[in-house]
Amino acid sequence: MAKTLTAAPVVRQPMSVIGAPGKTDFSRIYIASELNTPEYRTTLRHEQAHVWARHNSRHPKDLKRPDLWITACEMEIARTIYDERDIENINAPRSRLAGGYLPGSIEGLPKATVTAEAIYDWLLRQPEAAPKMKCMCSVHFPEGDESSGQVSQEEASDLAQEAREQLDADEVSKASQAAVGNAYASILSRPPTLTEAVDAALRVRIERERSHRRPSRRHGADSILMPGSISTPRPPLVEIFVDRSGSFSPEKTAKSEFHLRELLSRYGATIRSDVWFFGSGMLTDRDSHKGGDTPYHLISAHLAKTTPKLAIVITDDDPVSKDVTQVVKGIGVVCIPVGCSKTNLAGALGGRDVVAV
Repeated sequence: MAKTLTAAPVVRQPMSVIGAPGKTDFSRIYIASELNTPEYRTTLRHEQAHVWARHNSRHPKDLKRPDLWITACEMEIARTIYDERDIENINAPRSRLAGGYLPGSIEGLPKATVTAEAIYDWLLRQPEAAPKMKCMCSVHFPEGDESSGQVSQEEASDLAQEAREQLDADEVSKASQAAVGNAYASILSRPPTLTEAVDAALRVRIERERSHRRPSRRHGADSILMPGSISTPRPPLVEIFVDRSGSFSPEKTAKSEFHLRELLSRYGATIRSDVWFFGSGMLTDRDSHKGGDTPYHLISAHLAKTTPKLAIVITDDDPVSKDVTQVVKGIGVVCIPVGCSKTNLAGALGGRDVVAV
């Protein structure tokens, strides 16, 4: 028999509106917004089973006892769909699903009787065995008519098995999605590389600088600037700051010099780079081992004047004084930690640490 499983969208509503933890009209699934995660899981699987097992169209043509058919459908789900977690969720203390049908809710029902049709036939012969229980969902099955889609016992068993396989596949899918989400979160939490940071800050490596047109010769000696403008290519300005304070050992100094050479060779003519060295209360363009303190405040004051597109600071985790202020909007700041995992300066300037690869 060809089977088509139909997924129904889920709608959350208060239990006072639904009238039960869940319900389905076989087009949508409604689940109470008050349910906790375990209760939601079982209720969703329950309602999906109604839809996938086609309980609205499988009823007998001469449906004499709709109440017994509802009980039979509930028992089919309990016996073919529920796993140990679902049973625990229904039996949990103060569970909103308490009182729902379980695999052994009908006393005397043979264990091999699992399909709704077989359970319904058994209940018709002994209706007194039907338990007086509340259903955990509010679902209405239409009365019998000539167009009802009765299926054979074998087809009903196949439907129940396929519904369970689909529900199990959904569980695996959710686990896979969670694994992907965790992997993505770990990617987002890792420090960005220098290349990623520079590429993000310098998406346009060659900017265009606008200027007025030159005065026309027709105006003679009049110094008139004609309306409109022209633009010329201009590489963005990147300023590189290298720590030369007393906390830098020869090993740290060698690492910073290596990173500096890598930066200058990597980006070449695609940027305009100015290199500055700071230490002993000074910020200069001459490379010398200054020693002394770490004048981070000179960097923030300098950036406020020059406003480069990107500032790259090669430094360690020296403490930052209160007179260091965040840079103005539009200036990207990245710090390359040397001899440490992160710097204190990145947060103070409103930037971030990167991995120098």
